[in-house]
Amino acid sequence: MRVATYTERTAASRGSVFALGVLLLTIMLGTGVVPTIAAFAGGILPSLMTPLWLLLYISAFLGLMFTNGINWISWLIRYRILLVLLLIGTIISVSWSVDAQVSAERVVHLIGSSLIAIYIGFSVPLLTTLRVLALVLGASMLASLGAVVALPDLGIQDYEGTRVWRGVFNSKNDLGFWAAAGVLLYVTLSESFHNFSVKALCFAMGIICLGVLYFSESATSLLALLVAGALCSYLYIAGRFQLGFIRMAIVAVLFLALTGLAIANIETSELVGRSGDLTGRGEVWRQVMKLILNHPLTGVGYGSLWYPTDATLWIQQSFFDFTWVVYHAHNGLLQVASEVGIPLALIALLMVAQQLIEIFYCQYERRQVGVLFVLGFVVAFLVSNFSEARFLITRELFWIFFLALPISMLRQINLVDQDLMPTDDLGNSGDSTPEPYGGVPGKPWLGLLPRELNQSNADNYSGYTSAPQLSYQPDATHHEEDDFELQTSTLSLTVTDIDLGEVFDRTSETRDTDSAMNEALDDNFVEERAPLRAKSAPRKPQTFDHDDTFEIDRYDIELDAPAEWVDIDLDDYK
Repeated sequence: MRVATYTERTAASRGSVFALGVLLLTIMLGTGVVPTIAAFAGGILPSLMTPLWLLLYISAFLGLMFTNGINWISWLIRYRILLVLLLIGTIISVSWSVDAQVSAERVVHLIGSSLIAIYIGFSVPLLTTLRVLALVLGASMLASLGAVVALPDLGIQDYEGTRVWRGVFNSKNDLGFWAAAGVLLYVTLSESFHNFSVKALCFAMGIICLGVLYFSESATSLLALLVAGALCSYLYIAGRFQLGFIRMAIVAVLFLALTGLAIANIETSELVGRSGDLTGRGEVWRQVMKLILNHPLTGVGYGSLWYPTDATLWIQQSFFDFTWVVYHAHNGLLQVASEVGIPLALIALLMVAQQLIEIFYCQYERRQVGVLFVLGFVVAFLVSNFSEARFLITRELFWIFFLALPISMLRQINLVDQDLMPTDDLGNSGDSTPEPYGGVPGKPWLGLLPRELNQSNADNYSGYTSAPQLSYQPDATHHEEDDFELQTSTLSLTVTDIDLGEVFDRTSETRDTDSAMNEALDDNFVEERAPLRAKSAPRKPQTFDHDDTFEIDRYDIELDAPAEWVDIDLDDYK
């Protein structure tokens, strides 16, 4: 029997200490919590923010090179070519920028922020990323409540004559967005825990985030939560009741029709408590559109026009006649088009469409907890870009997570994991030693050896047309010298679509049942102490609702794992 043997990791089982450190510091800096507290404290602290970001850029690049070589570049070219083109376009825009020095400086931060996103996506599993985010957001929301009560100069800001909450974040809109994201995060994460106390804590934090969102008075964030929450709820219910594609499509059409009628007959600005021009945003959009029409192909150069400093304010004043300082275009797409031109703005739209297709496909095929939050976050991010500019923004967690979460979603599976440890509901490893054949409670698919499906035995697997059955049975008499063989997973090149959610839960079956089922197998499959195979009429597979630290990554199978042909004699395993 010839199989392709993979001897290197294709994805991290749980991020390394270094990767987790990069993730933690990125969240604290990217949400604006650390910079806001540093600015409030004063002294030398604000001047340390840029060096910290530069340190993160270098750490992310070195982490990618040491752990993935140049494979991450190949992966980007194959599966994120639109992102590559977008970044190259911003670099080229320096050549025609109104202020080349400012554009070059901000391009460096854009490339660095994107490198951090790619490194997190490649190095930290999705569920681990979400749990770290949940811890940091929880602490930030509680700190915001404390700041409102004990330090009102920090926790409360004046907005058009109204006192609103901003907590320990940079602005009320940042507080509102991350509070909305927190509601989605804690509700979806509750599905990954089985302990009632942890579930209750997740819902309690979701309620706290909802209250913080209300007092931030961020209308855009509230709208983002409503849209993302409605979409995630629809997909969750559709998956739970297994409506099927046609029924899901019908319900989706009805949902969109009702939404369209509501938008057509309700004044959206009044619904979210804003004036007809969205508190001055209408005037900004009109002038930005005029600028785009004057520079449709190139824009005025990335980073030169928006987020002005005292030294660069003249650029904005030369293009617009605003009576106040406008820090961004209040629309993500308009800002991109004004800085780098309409062609690159269209590439950005295509990249958004690509990521949405990937997320919807993974949610429809896998129905795992983390994927549902990725969808909610991306939708909330896109909705927020209607009145805020958060696309192609440097040193912000919005852009970093918009890139990192879908990449991590696609790279969840670890086909070869030699550090497998039993974990509890919180993801903490136990004291037991690694078990080569699926020793993780609730995750029987880990450590499996997929078997080659050939034409002569295809009839025995007729019940699994879309997802070949994976099965295993460790030999009770295996010796320590066989551990290397047992810990090296093999992948049949004839199997191109493996659904790890559809495997038999072998941990609860007895050896008597195993023997009875083995006797019913085809003679070609039965060998002494051979692993259990599927019957010609297999029973309905069991679906697991456990966490999604691991999931299949079809891309990495081809790209990141060196393969070689070897001959394996099954007699060696007797």
